[in-house]
Amino acid sequence: MNTHLIKTLIKISALTISMSVAVAIQAQEVVLAFTDTLAPATSLDGTARSKMLIRNMARADVNQAMFLIKAKAVNANTIDRLDFYDETGQLLVNAGYNISMVHRQKSYAYPIDIMKANGILESYPHYHKHVSIPYLYSYSDPETLKQLQGFLAEHDYLPTYITTRVHDEYMNHLYQVRITSGRTVDIRALEKAYVNMILNAVTRYDAKAHMMLGFSPRQVLLLHENDLAAYCIVSVIDELNKKGFKVVAPEKVFTDPVLNPFFVSGFSATSYMPYITGLPEEKAIWYEVANSKDKEDVHAYLHEQGLDGLLPQ
Repeated sequence: MNTHLIKTLIKISALTISMSVAVAIQAQEVVLAFTDTLAPATSLDGTARSKMLIRNMARADVNQAMFLIKAKAVNANTIDRLDFYDETGQLLVNAGYNISMVHRQKSYAYPIDIMKANGILESYPHYHKHVSIPYLYSYSDPETLKQLQGFLAEHDYLPTYITTRVHDEYMNHLYQVRITSGRTVDIRALEKAYVNMILNAVTRYDAKAHMMLGFSPRQVLLLHENDLAAYCIVSVIDELNKKGFKVVAPEKVFTDPVLNPFFVSGFSATSYMPYITGLPEEKAIWYEVANSKDKEDVHAYLHEQGLDGLLPQ
């Protein structure tokens, strides 16, 4: 039996087991992931924001999330926050040193960037060489993508993925503009808008996935480490629980070769759903900054809660 056939059979067997497990448990499980980690202070001091976020997750019985670390943000002013995330058991993920999500680089730039970030993170006990490089999950140049995948596999990096995203950074921006101008905000109404935006994204993905697969695949929800997350994460988790979702630790997902389909795909899947189904997915471009349609969606959630005063004039 040739090597290619053996590898194919192994992949099919692992995928079959993965799908069987998912069907059996009807997961509706969600992993929390945070980007823009170690962002500067806004209305909250950066350290206070980090501590509030972890404390509030713990209040809702969630003790671990995934924190995407763009290592350029690690400096004398932020190192204590990174230490805090590690000490509280958060899963630290290599998001490169300074590679932009929307900026395409030469193929050699990605390995250099990843290794540079790895050098900064490798001493932390809760960093296990997991990576989150958006180029892996986009419809990128096939040759560059192949080279990057080969580099990651050869150097024992571990894959992660994101399924569900919202532009919470734009809602937080509108909040910051409002309060820095000295005007008040109905924080309960804002919390409701924030939670509704996230819950709708999670339930939409779940409904689509359930229709295609017959079960609820695990979601990885990407949020931003910002003031609204620190204030509202308890309500987000509570509402997810009410809808039947359970927030699980990322280590449960990303260190398991059966439940993480990227172990089988060898970093090649563009997202969770197409790999499981074998069906193509519409090309989806994720912009770090909200476009006009994204902004309209956020405005609608704010308007629904009577928060028109936060909308740009």
